[in-house]
Amino acid sequence: MNMHLMSPLGGTGYGYVALNILQELSQNHDIGISLIGQPNVENEEQAKIVQQAIETVHHLSDDAPSLKIWHQFDLLVRPGKGKYFAFPFFEIDEFNDKEKYHLNTADEIIVSCAWAKKIIENAKIDRPVHIVPMGVDSKIFNPNSNQPHDKYVFMTIGKWEKRKAHDTIIHCFNQAFSQEHEVELWMVTENPFLKPEEKQQWVSLVEQSPLRDKIKLFPRLPSHESVAQVMSYADCGIYISRGEGWNLELLETMAMNKPVIASNYSAHTEYCTPENSFLVDMPETELALDNKWFFGTSNWGKIGSDQIDQTIAYMRKCFEEHIIDNPAGLETAQKLSWKNSCHQLIGCMS
Repeated sequence: MNMHLMSPLGGTGYGYVALNILQELSQNHDIGISLIGQPNVENEEQAKIVQQAIETVHHLSDDAPSLKIWHQFDLLVRPGKGKYFAFPFFEIDEFNDKEKYHLNTADEIIVSCAWAKKIIENAKIDRPVHIVPMGVDSKIFNPNSNQPHDKYVFMTIGKWEKRKAHDTIIHCFNQAFSQEHEVELWMVTENPFLKPEEKQQWVSLVEQSPLRDKIKLFPRLPSHESVAQVMSYADCGIYISRGEGWNLELLETMAMNKPVIASNYSAHTEYCTPENSFLVDMPETELALDNKWFFGTSNWGKIGSDQIDQTIAYMRKCFEEHIIDNPAGLETAQKLSWKNSCHQLIGCMS
């Protein structure tokens, strides 16, 4: 199959998804790419695949289907002349008029989960919608690299922002534990899109914590191998986000056979269940507002006292019972490979 891909490559979010899809598809298909921004690759093998795709795009047939992995508000530029598939990720439950217009420029739409498909359908977007779950790279994220250590470590990964509920995670950690507990919170939360004063607002939450010596902030990690290496020393992932488009880091934590505390809302409910996760109930929504990326035009999950109490209880349970394994989560992650994702993707686009 020939395919025209348009996306960023590498880094976080969209770029990471697109790079994994490109690596998998290029093994058996001719994939050409029109880049959004500069590629961010981690090794020579990735660099060769990207260069080949850049060259291949000039030799694709006019009727080759095209796939754009990008925001729902930036889909007007159509990659190629063949059937156009848009693959957006979003964390909110409604679209504004601009987003609806952009989504309707695609011939068909691909999303990662049933939650997202329902939002598309509720918005009366008159296009076929397919579900293609994302995957995890088990060569990088697997239990074999887990390391023994003394303290119980909670870990959260994802750039500083209100949507990720980092403020709530820090608050819950402060409430759940004291200086006497052998416990730490590791936060891989560096956000390159924040101004220095915006970053400092988040860092101040740690500096003002009574347990600040138990909270460890990590710089931006250079590769997913380095993410897995840091994760190998953690015991439990905590991802109580107000909204997610998939939540790759949560799935990668499961792939390391680690327990996870997760919000029972948005895209990761596609694979998070009571059997493989400690789910924080989030039955209500509120305006999505942070005055940075979200401006109150749609909704995300509401975090109130019930969600805080439930998170604290889960953190104490995991620590006190020394829960460090998650066989049900590992089994879930092993079923969600990039190979399977691409197999379903080809099925939708053929």
